[in-house]
Amino acid sequence: MWIYLYFPMLQLEGISKQATTTDFISPVVIIDGRKNQVVQLNSVAEQKDIKIGMGLGTVCALCMQLHVLAYDSQLERQQLLEIADALYQVSADLVIESPNGIALKVDGMLSLHKDLSCYWLVITEQLRQLEVSYHYGVGASITMAKLLARSHNDTLQLTASQTRYALSKVTLQHTTLAEKVIDKLMRTGVKTVAQLEQFTLSELAKRFDTELVHYVGCLFGKLREAPTFYHPPEVFELTAPLLYEVEVVAWLDKPIGYLLSRLSMFLQKRSLVTRAVNFTFVLRDKNALEVTLHSAEPEYRISYWRRLLDLKLESITLEAPVQSVSLKVDELETQHATVQDLFSAQQSAISQQGLLSILCTKLGDQAVQHLKLTGDPRPEKASTYSRTPDISNIQTPPRPTILLSEPRPLCEKVRVISGPERIVSGWWDGEPVQRDYFIVQNQQDQHLWVFREQSNQWYIHGVFS
Repeated sequence: MWIYLYFPMLQLEGISKQATTTDFISPVVIIDGRKNQVVQLNSVAEQKDIKIGMGLGTVCALCMQLHVLAYDSQLERQQLLEIADALYQVSADLVIESPNGIALKVDGMLSLHKDLSCYWLVITEQLRQLEVSYHYGVGASITMAKLLARSHNDTLQLTASQTRYALSKVTLQHTTLAEKVIDKLMRTGVKTVAQLEQFTLSELAKRFDTELVHYVGCLFGKLREAPTFYHPPEVFELTAPLLYEVEVVAWLDKPIGYLLSRLSMFLQKRSLVTRAVNFTFVLRDKNALEVTLHSAEPEYRISYWRRLLDLKLESITLEAPVQSVSLKVDELETQHATVQDLFSAQQSAISQQGLLSILCTKLGDQAVQHLKLTGDPRPEKASTYSRTPDISNIQTPPRPTILLSEPRPLCEKVRVISGPERIVSGWWDGEPVQRDYFIVQNQQDQHLWVFREQSNQWYIHGVFS
C-alpha cells in the first residue's frame, strides 16, 4: 500500500516562509514560462479572480498591482527534499516524485503503529510543522495513489468498489499521459480512468504505444513498479529566493533566519555540528558575494552563527541588490557531549574557543594570532606569534606572566626565594647571553624575576602575577 502526497504550492510557500508578512499583501503568481500559464498563486490573487492555467496577459488585465515570479523547478525540488528529509524521520521507505510529490510505502510501517490512522497522524504532524498545503491519495501502487492525490481525492481508506467509483470521476487529464495519447483515447470513447481497466495489456499494445501500456499496467498492479527510495543527503544546502531585490543588508534578516533555522534542524536531527558555514548572496549583474564563517569549536546553535554573521556583515557593503541567499555546509562532525563542572560557582559566559571565533570574524583571521613557544632558552626569544594554536608540550621552569620589553636595573632591597638558574645561550646567532636568574620578593610582597650579569649588575626582567 502507498500514500501519495501532492504539494501544489511548493515554490510559493517556500518563498513565503522567508518573507515578511507584509510581502504577501499583494497578489503573487508564479508563471511557467514554457506554457505562459499561472501554476501557483496566493490567496490574495485568488480574490482577484485569478485562476490556475490563466495566461499572463489575462492575469495582468485582471490585476495591475501584481508580483509575477518565474517558475523554478530547482527551487521547488529543494522544498520537496526538505519535506522528504522531515518525513524520513518517521517513515523509512519514501520515494521522491519530482517536482511536487512524495510516495510513502505503508506496509512496513504498520508494524510500528496500531493502524493506518495512527501512522497517518504522525505524518500529518510532520507536515503541520512544515506549514505546507497538500493533497493525498491511497492506492496499491504509486501510480494509483498519485492519480488519486492529484485529483484531490484526500481519502485515507478506500475499498475496491470505492476506488473504482473514485476513478470513474477522474478524467484522463489528471494522468501523466501525453496529450496525443489522451486525444486518441477520447476518440475511442474513453473519457475516465476507470474505463481503462476494461482493456487487457495485449489489447492496448496492439492499438497504442508502450507509454499507455506501461501506465495502465502500473496503475492497476499488472506490472511491477521499480521505485528509487530516498536517502538523506550528507551535506546541507538550501537557497532562499527573494520576492524582490534587496539593497540593504538589514532587510535580509528574515531569509537568513529561515536558512539558519533549517540548518539547526538538520544538524540536531542527525546529532551533527559544524565548524564552517558558507553563505552566498547572489547580486544583480555582479559576481556573487561569498561569506564564509569559521568557528574554533563545532557548533549547531542558530544564535551562535547569527552572531558571527552579523559581525561579518558590519564590514560589508553591497555592490548591487541581492536576488537570493544560499547556505551550504559540507564540513560536518559528530556531536559529542560536553562535560561541565557541576559544583562550579561561576560558569564563563563564553568559552575560549567561542571568543576566538568572534575575534577572527570581527577583526579578520590575519589580525588574531597565538603565542607559540620556540624552545629558545633566551627569554626574549622563547616565544613568537603564530596563526595556529600551539600544541607543543615544551617543559620550562617557572616563568613570569609579565615580561618587560627591556630589562631595568634593580634598585630596591629584595629577598631571594629561588635560584640561581643559569642561562648561557645565543652563541650561534651573534646575540649571546650569560645570566643567572633568581625569583625574589620585594618589600611590597611582589615576586620578581631578576638576573645578574657577569659584571655583577642586577636587572628586573619580569613580574609574577
